Amino acid sequence: MSGDRSLDEFAAAGAGGGDSTDGSDSTDGDDAVAEGDPAVEDEGSNDVAPAESTSTWSAEGADCDRCGATVERRWRDDADLVCADCAEW
Repeated sequence: MSGDRSLDEFAAAGAGGGDSTDGSDSTDGDDAVAEGDPAVEDEGSNDVAPAESTSTWSAEGADCDRCGATVERRWRDDADLVCADCAEW
């Protein structure tokens, strides 16, 4: 038995393909998702908020949104990017 496996085997299994290791697809329907399942009902929607940085760095410096000081590194505090002195730690 080889320890090397193709990533395509895992992609096919995650996309509804079989999970057999011999390369054949299992289509017996036992693993099928019930119609109307809210977890997969609307696969096109994305209710996850986009990722937001927690800090930013600028070699030229940038102004703190609270005090106006020009600093290289600012941290996100609510909607503002603030210097270390203004950040609520």
